[in-house]
Amino acid sequence: MKNNFKNPIKIGVTGGIGTGKTTVCNIFKKLGIPVFNTDDHSKILLQKNEHVINNIVKVFGDDVLDKKKIDTKKLGRIVFTNKKKLVELNNILHPRVIEKFDNWLLKQNAKYIIKESAILFESNTHRNLDQIILIQSPLALRLKRVCARDNRSKNEVSKIIKNQLKESEFLKLVDHVITNDEKTLITPQVMAIHKQLSKL
Repeated sequence: MKNNFKNPIKIGVTGGIGTGKTTVCNIFKKLGIPVFNTDDHSKILLQKNEHVINNIVKVFGDDVLDKKKIDTKKLGRIVFTNKKKLVELNNILHPRVIEKFDNWLLKQNAKYIIKESAILFESNTHRNLDQIILIQSPLALRLKRVCARDNRSKNEVSKIIKNQLKESEFLKLVDHVITNDEKTLITPQVMAIHKQLSKL
């Protein structure tokens, strides 16, 4: 695959909640690789984009507002345990996130870039990427991480995981797998992938 820095290779990093996507992406950042965090850009849209805010209120009602801003915790409680509502939220957010990604991509000058997203396959945006990296982590460890990080109950986190796509549904579509189980070192796995991608 021939490439130049004006047209970076597009790499997706995905995995369910609590698998360690951000940890992996931070290692890529230290290697000088540009990273687009879909979740961060979605949060900005939820707080600052009037069109997005108005559409969310139309779908979810005034209950998700707090001082004319979206209360992301309230919204999260709704969508993370209700697949239909999550799809409705993604339908509002994703066209805008894709637009932001496309604009961001034009400004990058690197051999390859990373797009971090928990829902690459649900949103079908994996089709616009060249390769996919999947982060895998044991369920018990994911539950422990998210409960501690987000101050959620084990039951709530279990519902979130249940509503996400099972890895078996898209495993055959990924190009690389990184194991994050607190036994296998992550950095050497990232370095091995980085070495492969740098040769493309």
